[in-house]
Amino acid sequence: MARSVQHDLYGVVGNPVRHSLSPAMMNAALVHLAVPAFYLALESEDFAQDLEGLVELGLRGLSVTIPHKETALGLCAWVDEAAREIGAVNTLRWSEKGWEGRNTDWIGAVRALQSAVELGGQRALVLGAGGAAKAVIYGLVRSGLQVTVANRTEAKARDLAARFGCHWVPLAHMKEVSVDLVVHCTAGGLRGRSYAFALEEVPFRPGAVVMDIVYSPLDTPFLQAARAAGASVVDGLEMLLHQGVEQLSWWLGRPAPESVMRRALRDAAGGREGREGA
Repeated sequence: MARSVQHDLYGVVGNPVRHSLSPAMMNAALVHLAVPAFYLALESEDFAQDLEGLVELGLRGLSVTIPHKETALGLCAWVDEAAREIGAVNTLRWSEKGWEGRNTDWIGAVRALQSAVELGGQRALVLGAGGAAKAVIYGLVRSGLQVTVANRTEAKARDLAARFGCHWVPLAHMKEVSVDLVVHCTAGGLRGRSYAFALEEVPFRPGAVVMDIVYSPLDTPFLQAARAAGASVVDGLEMLLHQGVEQLSWWLGRPAPESVMRRALRDAAGGREGREGA
């Protein structure tokens, strides 16, 4: 099989990834650092099978996204503690022993929230019980927060709470929860998708910090409702940025240019919203 010999190759693999903003962010960083490499968007239906071909092609590192994060966990020769606890890998690095796996989603969530508030001791509500919610909950518990999870399927919320040693509540009763911080981890609001709950039932309050991991659109109805209630908001690009900064730093063994990556990400997001709104 042909291999890239003049440039190292990295990429994001998932299905779908056509609209991923990661290539804009990562390629801007590689150019800034004068690293001879490209970062590609790779769509895969059979990740386990395709991963063998990517090794032959010469991929040195991969960002793994939906729906392959749990599959990636089982294909690694080594994984970090966070990936084992969360049950998913979102970052792969090729080594002589095979693929090494990490989870940087939780780091992205924590650092994004730290841009708005110093974490420690707050009461947090996490909406959702999927892979992203697992990473967020892991990061919040690790940071010393008291976490409550709410989800449409109550059994999933209950299992997740037991797994991470936190609390759970039915969606219908989340308004009763007193919180300082709210993180939305479902697909609600993504390009117009409906929410599994009424926004009026979310316990937004003045002075709270609210983050939405959805970033298309950037200013989601969830964040609009939070802002109207007097909360401070953190959009989904911040989590995407910080998990990517950690990925690139790990791959290259050197600090990633956060400001360059943030600017490229914001420019790409603004350009896309402009095209979609035209």
